[in-house]
Amino acid sequence: MINYLNAEPIELSLRQRWASYLTILVALGGLGSGLLLRNQSLDATNRYENQTVGIVARYPANWLLEESQDPTRADFVFQVQDPASRPFKTTLQVSLLIVGPGAYPADIPDLLNMTRATSFSAYRPLEISQITLPDGTPGIEMHYAYVSSETNQFLQSVPVVVEALDVIAVKKDSNQAVIITYRSDSQSFVQNQHYFDNFLRSLEF
Repeated sequence: MINYLNAEPIELSLRQRWASYLTILVALGGLGSGLLLRNQSLDATNRYENQTVGIVARYPANWLLEESQDPTRADFVFQVQDPASRPFKTTLQVSLLIVGPGAYPADIPDLLNMTRATSFSAYRPLEISQITLPDGTPGIEMHYAYVSSETNQFLQSVPVVVEALDVIAVKKDSNQAVIITYRSDSQSFVQNQHYFDNFLRSLEF
């Protein structure tokens, strides 16, 4: 019987050592390339442009786009949703709201609060603050929460607490306010907010 405890250690030749090092480097390189491709895929975006209302934005490439046929009358111009997010589809949305001449962003939150209190279950305003958009436009940021329930009885599930942000700005030389919205389930709100930040940076109106 061979006594492996007392066996002489086998020394690798220079070629064998280099082959081992090369194998490790190739494995690390493959792992790094895979992570890079994955990140590029996650960060890939599509361009959205609506010349009628003058809105341009970039949104995540694998998200589903829904566009209003008449953005001047609908609840939103367009929205995109992450089909993979559960239990609530993370949503980015742009809406237009007719306002009076000389209106300021600060005039709008009260109106939105009243509208949403009747539209969303357990609606709760959280915080309102003044911000400056990436292009220098002054705006208002509204943080709020509500409870979302599946309307299809065959898909009924436990109600989900949704957190949301509205960024509100008034279009220059126009009687329209732009409302940029981010909604996600409360558990994923902070984790997914980078999608909204990137979306907001790309937005032109």
